[in-house]
Amino acid sequence: MSYNITKEDLLYRRIPHQPSFWKDVNGVKVPSSGNFKTNKGEDGLSVNIATLIKPEAIFAKHPNNDVAEFLASVPIAEGFNCIQKGKDSTHAIIEGDTNPIAKKIAKAVTTVHRF
Repeated sequence: MSYNITKEDLLYRRIPHQPSFWKDVNGVKVPSSGNFKTNKGEDGLSVNIATLIKPEAIFAKHPNNDVAEFLASVPIAEGFNCIQKGKDSTHAIIEGDTNPIAKKIAKAVTTVHRF
């Protein structure tokens, strides 16, 4: 059975610890918009569905990453579909080329889970 992502859902995006993936905004390290751009050859931006996985579980699989949290309403409001897809049931994609909305998603990050 598939999970229907709604605008109320929180999504997680892994952000590598390397400095190039972060920027400083008024003394606070925040994920740069480049983290939210679809890579060439991909059918969408890879995310996890917060309802189905804890940030600690993502970190256990990917220890060199932090986890950025944002509302699915941001890409949905811009006309993007968020669909459950991937190797496990917690995985989803924001379909299509997210480059035009990458800055909006980056600014919409509400929490960064650091481990």
